[in-house]
Amino acid sequence: MKQKKDTDNRKEQILEAALICFNKGGYYKTSIDDIAAKAKISKGGIYYHFNSKDELFLELFDFKVNRYFEQLTMYVQSKKDPAERMLALAKRTGDVLKENSDFFKFCLEFLSMGVREPGIRKGMTHFYKNTVKTFIDIINEGIASGGLKKMNPEKTARVMYFLFMGTFFTYFSTNIDFDLIDQETFNMEAQAD
Repeated sequence: MKQKKDTDNRKEQILEAALICFNKGGYYKTSIDDIAAKAKISKGGIYYHFNSKDELFLELFDFKVNRYFEQLTMYVQSKKDPAERMLALAKRTGDVLKENSDFFKFCLEFLSMGVREPGIRKGMTHFYKNTVKTFIDIINEGIASGGLKKMNPEKTARVMYFLFMGTFFTYFSTNIDFDLIDQETFNMEAQAD
């Protein structure tokens, strides 16, 4: 058990160092040597945990997204009313974006590379499907309980995803002139009406 925990901690240390390096130099300018130096580990130590820079890049996205997704899911599960869940999700998502801006800046490059890289596109597709499924589940619960009006859950869930992604892109690629949490709350309230 202790060895697995040590291995997981070392792997997480490498991922955190990689995040800093990728944000500083971008994917193409960042080398395994850069990441090893930042993580204070040998290059061989990096390759012990990851077969390539590509694998490390993909796992960084998966690791962080899964961690944030689990946090959001647990947070909204504490709300019993589906409409409250959607609003809580919007508020907590805004907080997560603000609190983890370093990772979400990384995501911009990750997403742009998905245009040409099948592995990245696969990772983003998985994220998209999980997010939309979560929204569909909340909407279906709301409709069943009478808390939400009857609507097409799948199409509405996609609208919610598109609103979130639009907010995400705008927040990290422009000088915003709005409060992120206030806007996400408004977006979700508009969907709940």
